[in-house]
Amino acid sequence: MPPILHLVRHGEGFHNTAWHGEGICDPLLTPHGKAQCADVCKNFPYHDKIELLMASPMKRAIQTCQLSFAPVVARGLKIMLMPLAQESSTEHMDTGSDVSEIKEMFGDLVDEHRIVSLFPYWNTNCGRFDSDPEVMMERAQMLRLFIRDREEKEVVLVSHGTFAHALTGNFTSEGVQTTRMWENCEWRSYTFDEGEGAKIIETEESVARRPGLELPN
Repeated sequence: MPPILHLVRHGEGFHNTAWHGEGICDPLLTPHGKAQCADVCKNFPYHDKIELLMASPMKRAIQTCQLSFAPVVARGLKIMLMPLAQESSTEHMDTGSDVSEIKEMFGDLVDEHRIVSLFPYWNTNCGRFDSDPEVMMERAQMLRLFIRDREEKEVVLVSHGTFAHALTGNFTSEGVQTTRMWENCEWRSYTFDEGEGAKIIETEESVARRPGLELPN
């Protein structure tokens, strides 16, 4: 049976608050972003059920996973760095760091082998990581299939606002987001459609918990 997926947008990063923040390379979380993670950690009710932690290899996503799911990390689970979950743009804020820098900051907390072995070009913003909307949708489907076929029963994935739209299907081939932007540290829970595209379906509990998805006027 496919797992339940808890999808999380990273906490507030310095690029979210700075003037022309898109020029900050691979930004970290702000103090407020860390406080947002602390709120998730306090209120997330499924820490004891999580069997796999995954995060985009960008620092703000790794930090969010580390802080928001500290009880899971304390059980000894490493954070699987998943390049397929990174944001998609050519801006400095959405360009990841070298794996050596990530390891220097996070050490054995992270499992980086998918960067080293499978996607060594993940932070070049080209090929599978191009910013073209259709390429991003293909990458989202590839990631959904990967998660759907895992043996773990409950999975956390920390990703990014725009890519979350592609992952959930709220994104057109022209790159238009059809629902509102995810809030920093917003988390939603999904089950999988076992069809060919491995679409995900938000749970009733998750829908009841979050604000509406309508686009602002």
